Amino acid sequence: MNDYFKMFLIALVTSVASQLLLTPYIIKLQGLDSTGPAPANTARNSATSTPTADGAEKLSAPNLEGMTVDAARERWRAKGLVIIEDGERNVTAADPGTIVQQRPSAGAELSSNKEIRVVVAKASSNVALPDVLGKPYDTARTELVKAGFEVPEPGTEVSDEDPNTVLKQVPAAGTEAKDGSVVRLTIAEPLAVEVPKLKGLYLSGAKKKLAEFGLTVGRIRRVEDPERGENYVLRQDPSPGDKVPPGTEVEITVVAPN
Repeated sequence: MNDYFKMFLIALVTSVASQLLLTPYIIKLQGLDSTGPAPANTARNSATSTPTADGAEKLSAPNLEGMTVDAARERWRAKGLVIIEDGERNVTAADPGTIVQQRPSAGAELSSNKEIRVVVAKASSNVALPDVLGKPYDTARTELVKAGFEVPEPGTEVSDEDPNTVLKQVPAAGTEAKDGSVVRLTIAEPLAVEVPKLKGLYLSGAKKKLAEFGLTVGRIRRVEDPERGENYVLRQDPSPGDKVPPGTEVEITVVAPN
């Protein structure tokens, strides 16, 4: 009797152990394992819906970027989405005609009219660069922007041309360039003269010094000074070392006659 009881216990233990070991595999095969990987989040790529308390359906905007307007309309037609083309933009990294911006953004809740406004990449074309050399910078920039080009802040170069006159343009005039390309301009910067030091000279020497630097004598003020002789230069304006255009007048203060 003891032998039979032992055999019964062994069989029972074996059966229970087998069930414990096999149960997880059986659950996985049946697709009931709650610890398995979660499904991929497709919220950005689909118009997800959320029921409200009154039974209505709220939709969130799908991600339309990279799609054409026609493809986006066809894909979400059944959901009632209204996709409105709202302009073009030059985006060199995007294929022409594809959506590069949307409002509302992906994942945002849609309004009751289910409208999404989109901006698409503009098809670029080659355009001949206008000639803006010798023109004032503001005029040149306006002309280039109107032709479809981007114009960053200009470089400068010292020149005897009128200030802000366009001296160089890259690419050169007449070159074929894509619509939206960058055109860099260089404009004239007036010549600068460093004002020499005049204090310690006498008026005649100061005049000669200024002439050597391409500057002229402006108003001459005379003040009394018991320690200096007549026409000794005491002060000047602009100050020594200042940068000024050629021909600038320099005001001098000298000692008055005794």
